[in-house]
Amino acid sequence: MNQDTVYAVIDLETTGPDAAGGDRIIQFGCALIKNRQIIQTLSQLINPDKAIPRAIQQLTGITPKMLVAAPYFDEVAATLATMLRGKVIIAHNVNFDYPFLSKELVRCGEAPLTNRAIDTVQLAQIILPTEQSYRLSDLTRKLGIEHDNPHRADSDAISTAKLFMHLEDEFARLPGPVQRTIAEHSDFLVRDTEQVLKDLAARAPKLSGKYVRVDKLVLRTPAKVRPDKLGEKQYPATDKDKKRLLRKAHLRFRFAQAKMMDRIASNAADQQAPLFIEAGTGLGKSLGYLLPYAFRATPEHKLVVATSTTVLQDQLAGNAMHQLEIMLGGRLNSAVLKSPRHLLDLNKFASTLGAAGMNKADRMLQLRILSWLSKTRTGDLDELRLSSMQTPLLQQIRHTGDCGTRDSNPYYDLDFYVRLQQAAADSAIVITNHAYLIHHYQEAVFGGQPYLVIDEAQNFPDSATNGFEVKLDFTKLRRALQRFTTLLHRQEQGGLAAAYADDELKQYQISSVLAAASDCLSTVQSLQQYLASQYVYPNSQGGRVREYALTYGELNDILVSTASDIRATVRQIKQILQFTELSRSDYLSHQQRFAASDIRAFQQLDELAAILRDCLPALEQVLTDDPQLLNPMLRMAFVQMRHKDDVSSLVLRWRVIDPRPQIQALLARFTAPIFTSATINVRKTPDYLAHALGYAAVPEANALRLRSPFKYRNLARIMIAKGAPEPPKSQTDSYVDYLTRSIATLADNEHQTLVLFNSLKLIAAVYERLSATALSERKEILAQGVTGSASKIARRFAAGEGSLLLGAASFFEGIDYPAKQLESIILTRLPFEAPNDAIAAARADIIKDNGGDAFKDDILPRATLRLRQAFGRLIRTEEDRGVFIVLDPRFTQTQFGRNMQKSLPNVDTDLLPIAAMPAVAEAWLKPTEEENGDQTK
Repeated sequence: MNQDTVYAVIDLETTGPDAAGGDRIIQFGCALIKNRQIIQTLSQLINPDKAIPRAIQQLTGITPKMLVAAPYFDEVAATLATMLRGKVIIAHNVNFDYPFLSKELVRCGEAPLTNRAIDTVQLAQIILPTEQSYRLSDLTRKLGIEHDNPHRADSDAISTAKLFMHLEDEFARLPGPVQRTIAEHSDFLVRDTEQVLKDLAARAPKLSGKYVRVDKLVLRTPAKVRPDKLGEKQYPATDKDKKRLLRKAHLRFRFAQAKMMDRIASNAADQQAPLFIEAGTGLGKSLGYLLPYAFRATPEHKLVVATSTTVLQDQLAGNAMHQLEIMLGGRLNSAVLKSPRHLLDLNKFASTLGAAGMNKADRMLQLRILSWLSKTRTGDLDELRLSSMQTPLLQQIRHTGDCGTRDSNPYYDLDFYVRLQQAAADSAIVITNHAYLIHHYQEAVFGGQPYLVIDEAQNFPDSATNGFEVKLDFTKLRRALQRFTTLLHRQEQGGLAAAYADDELKQYQISSVLAAASDCLSTVQSLQQYLASQYVYPNSQGGRVREYALTYGELNDILVSTASDIRATVRQIKQILQFTELSRSDYLSHQQRFAASDIRAFQQLDELAAILRDCLPALEQVLTDDPQLLNPMLRMAFVQMRHKDDVSSLVLRWRVIDPRPQIQALLARFTAPIFTSATINVRKTPDYLAHALGYAAVPEANALRLRSPFKYRNLARIMIAKGAPEPPKSQTDSYVDYLTRSIATLADNEHQTLVLFNSLKLIAAVYERLSATALSERKEILAQGVTGSASKIARRFAAGEGSLLLGAASFFEGIDYPAKQLESIILTRLPFEAPNDAIAAARADIIKDNGGDAFKDDILPRATLRLRQAFGRLIRTEEDRGVFIVLDPRFTQTQFGRNMQKSLPNVDTDLLPIAAMPAVAEAWLKPTEEENGDQTK
């Protein structure tokens, strides 16, 4: 391919995906490129001589009437074949368009296509590795490429042509060695996609100073840490000063935000007491706490901010910190602390390049990472927005936190976890998540007595409940031991036995540790079988129970009867870890003795050692007779299995019932903790949350309730289903049918709709029925746990147009879909915890024993906060407009439901039959020009 090459960028619209099965082309689009110019375009509608499915008509906008006068494909086949002769074909997903067109040409008596061909999907995945979607319409929208009529062949072909030229330019901007390495490893790409990369790489420039190369990898040169340098020297005490700073970032001054800033600033300087701040949506909560602390925090006395998810953590570190630096006129060092498992281990990744036996998906991931490494500053794999399809390679290249040494790791000075730890030490502001804080709060990286902000604070007690659990993860231990024995047994290249084939002493050590590992594995398997036979199987009813809550007596019996086995397991794991340390030291001291193929074996040994070290503390804690493990008021023990027939998945875990002691121990290591969120109050006070955190009632001076600046009455409307059935205690066919009919009616429009459930099982049942309705032909339906994981479908929904998403727990909060991304929420039932949840029942028993009312003191407040969070997903900016639909009659027919309703913003509420709701919702979501004028006055 050279400057004289003519590319034919094609796109087909068809009646379906199967040409051999009778599907036909209904439109052919083509754009010819030469010398990076579109020299000719062609658009041809084609009569398929068969019915066009309604879904295809909806997708393409091509109707049977439009094709009545169009030629049949056999009338244009010869012309198309002549036009394409000698051209290099390009398509977005070329392995659909190319073979489909070739089969159609053959059907009409023409020769099959033999053209070279390039796929822009694969090129985009490599060259733009951090995009959340590689659909043509999504890419063109993101890149600003004009794309007038998505899913029309003429528009798609022209847009694909422009995309191809953009990708060429982007690839040429990659460092020369990266271009060449990608080209070298691209032989698996479809058709001739590899060749275009090789042609471009042949002209690649030399490495510039902004990059650093170590062996096979090229990365951005790490930025040197420089001291904070801010133009503003002191806290803006007056509203006038705050307005001036906010204007720099093009932000609006809000009195409530200023009040929050002032209260935090004075508390940090003087009182240093816990503060509870409910800051309504749109108030600017993040800057509300970041700005006052920017003038007090130092690398020696940091501000630690913990929010509920890594997604919110990244948003905070990106958007809010950027705005803060603009306001303060300078640079403010901050670090984003996550588990090392989020980061790429450069050494492990480099060892996979050129490895034999890798599947195409993992090889594609390698190319994406090679491209990404020249762009990323963090090495955070979340930037790649990967799906679970890449799990095998991801497990191999994720960081474990073990960085090695400069002698053992050629990438040590570039290692992302080393750099992250150093960045955290040098930063005045550290941004983390609840889980990381709970597991690592005692580590030196946070410094001594730092300031603390717990954002999304309503989630922190539950995060602590999960984070402070003790778990004997027999499953993880069993798999690690199985992999360990396989690694040591392996005699062929890449095994430990092969690496030490000529070393008799090492062979003896391997034999000895293999015996220990085999004994340990047998012990673990016996423990799992014993617990399953004694506690899971006898208590299963119809094979459905896979979790059994142990009584105090049963737990005591287990600990007594298994103590010797667990003690032996600990001893054997320590023997294995001693062997791995000796082996690692030997490898580092005598690397010249080993073949290149042995590197991966020693890396695997390190990975398995990290897993075994993770399992060890819980086993040792059980042996210490920790009274917390036997106190049924503090923890509840469970035997759990993933599936009734999978004993290997059995684990023994202690879940915290009352995490307040642990939370208070954590908070004692910090100064002046701030608890904030848009929803922390129940009945207008934060006392419920304060109690859950281990505090007494909050003094009025330490609680701020700052209303949202949004005029909700102009932005949102609540509709409650009249005549809705009360949700049953267990799932019934009639209830599933009711939800299916209601959702099909309410979501049959052009608006993005989120449906919130309390059960993944119910989502699956409703999705199955919805898929059989006409709605599925007109609307993309995404279902958590069915069409993808929560994170995957959340990204897909954000890029969608008129999609329907069925989601559960993770969609009640922490997602941000402004404007047209979300205009309708359907709440299927009030968000109470499942009545059969053992921990909830244990909490209720404790409250009753202390003379309280479990429903009023715990169950209802939790559901109310969750309801407020759900409603909060709807309106994210002052320009948003949406409807909130409730299908649970208890919302109006019970006293607790009416009280929950009062916790929501004061907006117009209608009680309507389902059939009447679509017209009302449509009128609300598309206000008249007169209404728009009234709202802007």
